Amino acid sequence: MTHKNAPYALLFILFTFWTGTTTAQKDSTVLDVKLMDSLFEKSYNLFSEGNYVKSFEINLRTLKLALLVKDDLYASRAYGYLGYDYLNQGDTIEALRNFKLAHDIAKELNDPTILANTYGDLSSIYSLNPKTQNLAREFTLKAIETYKATNDTLGLQYIYHNYADALNDSGRFTEMKLVIDKLNGAMFEKYDEPLYRSSINNMTANYYFHSGDYKKTDSLLLAAISLSKDLGFNDELQRSYELFSLSLTAQEKYKEAYETRLKYENVFKLRAKEKAAIENNRLAAAYKNDQFKKDLEKSEAESELQEKQIRTKTAFNYALICITVIAFLGLYFTFKLSKKRKQLNKALKDKNTQYLNQKTKTEQLALAKSDFFSTVSHELRTPLYGVIGLSTILLENNKEKDVEDDLKSLKFSADYLLALVNDVLQINKIDSDKIDDEEVQFNPRELIEKIVTTFEYMRRQNKNNIAIHLADDLPALVKGNATRLSQILMNLIGNASKFTENGLIEITVTTHLLPDNNIKLGFSIKDDGEGIAQDKKEHIFEEFKQGDSLSYNYQGTGLGLPIVKRLLNLSGSDINLETELGKGSTFSFDLIYEIVAHVNKQEHLSKNSYVVDTDILKDKHILIAEDNRINQMVTKKILEKDGAICTIVENGKEAINSVEHNTYDLILMDVNMPVMNGLDATKIIKKTYNTPIIALTAVEIAEMRQSILDSGMDDIIIKPYDVKVFKNVIINNILAKQIESL
Repeated sequence: MTHKNAPYALLFILFTFWTGTTTAQKDSTVLDVKLMDSLFEKSYNLFSEGNYVKSFEINLRTLKLALLVKDDLYASRAYGYLGYDYLNQGDTIEALRNFKLAHDIAKELNDPTILANTYGDLSSIYSLNPKTQNLAREFTLKAIETYKATNDTLGLQYIYHNYADALNDSGRFTEMKLVIDKLNGAMFEKYDEPLYRSSINNMTANYYFHSGDYKKTDSLLLAAISLSKDLGFNDELQRSYELFSLSLTAQEKYKEAYETRLKYENVFKLRAKEKAAIENNRLAAAYKNDQFKKDLEKSEAESELQEKQIRTKTAFNYALICITVIAFLGLYFTFKLSKKRKQLNKALKDKNTQYLNQKTKTEQLALAKSDFFSTVSHELRTPLYGVIGLSTILLENNKEKDVEDDLKSLKFSADYLLALVNDVLQINKIDSDKIDDEEVQFNPRELIEKIVTTFEYMRRQNKNNIAIHLADDLPALVKGNATRLSQILMNLIGNASKFTENGLIEITVTTHLLPDNNIKLGFSIKDDGEGIAQDKKEHIFEEFKQGDSLSYNYQGTGLGLPIVKRLLNLSGSDINLETELGKGSTFSFDLIYEIVAHVNKQEHLSKNSYVVDTDILKDKHILIAEDNRINQMVTKKILEKDGAICTIVENGKEAINSVEHNTYDLILMDVNMPVMNGLDATKIIKKTYNTPIIALTAVEIAEMRQSILDSGMDDIIIKPYDVKVFKNVIINNILAKQIESL
């Protein structure tokens, strides 16, 4: 009924017209009319609630009743309803067939109101196909003409809105504005429904946006946002926020644009969940429809089979005799081989028992191994958090040059130990088939730049330069496994940084377009270090194996390159190495991603120019729930350096009590604490308060993610953490809360 990009809430508006315009035929009884109208009303309500299976069944029933009593009015209406059932299931062929049947009956009835409704149905389905846009426009104009002739204001408003929406989607904004002006005319003043008004404001704002009149654009969008937020029109709210962020960006109001974009992403996530639920119901309805068709085909096949059996009774008897003989022979050979079969079955059963016993032992060993690594992870990372945090604070506050090198060595040793722990855990995750395979949308340019910044300290220490060469047509947004790419690049860039001194490290990304909107990205990490001997090339990809180190100041764990190779193999790729002793090495690989958004230089510049301001932490009240005294001290010192006001509690119960008597801008909640853990405390706090809560955990995030998110926590930080990342996560959550409260 509505255009493909129109708000979903408008999908069943035309059914309302059917309900309001239906009249009883002279041959129908009052009881029949009430029954039919109640069935249509029930179908309408079920469809609106997303119960497409029940709606489809009721519409089939009403059609059968209408055909049984030869009631053309209700038959036309039932065909129209079924058309939308099929359209919702994605069966456009059946949908078009039903709409045409409804239209043919409407022409025979010569009822202009019903005829106008069927014109609208045909216009809607033809508008879905770019090849039938002329037919869609033809039926739209016929619907407008018929609604005008019958003074049907509601029907006219509906078809005008759909027509404007179609023009808006096709970029014909001048024509769209003419139709919008009609919708804003005196004729529709008393029919100004909130959902229509929100949609009309969004389309008008889009017209002014493309005309360069940002003042009118913003005014209309703010009105649409206010209306959609109050009444829960999330589809329109999503469209408003998206266009508003584009308008603010065009006006170079980048901070406001960023805040608006965050709101858009929040609504987008909410709509994604709603759409997933709707899609499930749609699939169920489609499956039910398929079952109905299969049952019908089965009945026809059985009927045909019975007729064939009657005609070929003699042949069937012969076949039956042959089957009997074959069965007798089969029983004879079965008897002869029964003893041998029993022996084989017994041997097979014994083998299966042995296999199941070994399988159980293997699973127990794998579980024990996983538990061991999880425990080691927590027990090592917890003290490392204190060492890394304290060494970072001491380095930042140190004024004595004679101990600076000692402090740097201390921090490097702690970082090295953390890298070893992470590498061992990564290998274990790959071996256990627990590696993350989640695909998300991400900006490859920003991802690479962020990774390079993490090696700034090592770059300065080894007196290296890092050059980034990115293809001009590198997409602004791609879809793929961003976590896996980060792990690969972190290991390769880290490897080059550790084993190169007074040299140049070059990171290059090339592009190669593929069919179906895909792109192959070629990554290359080149250094001019000592290189690798040819006889060591194959061994460096084995666990705990390294090439010869001549004058390097660093020794790696021997796990980085094996991790890279395994991750690339999981992604259907492989690592290539070109090296020459004394001249350096080049590691390269290719990965395929789906293009989401092409490069936009202006947008890229605006995003890169946005830097999180740590001044935001000043005078912010932050509650730290942590039972480890050293961790308490480290976290407090890091935050107080930027002016935050910190309060410390030692368990979840104390955290709840503190929240009830004080107001906090954010809570840092350790997951594992005595008396009451962080998950249980968060569930209780979130029932009453909306304060952002960030989980602090030393356990691998994959093992705890779902439990943490289910408890109501807003974000996760793994200990030990990078101080900059730690602050950025806190600031982003504080900003998100401030934006949400606007």
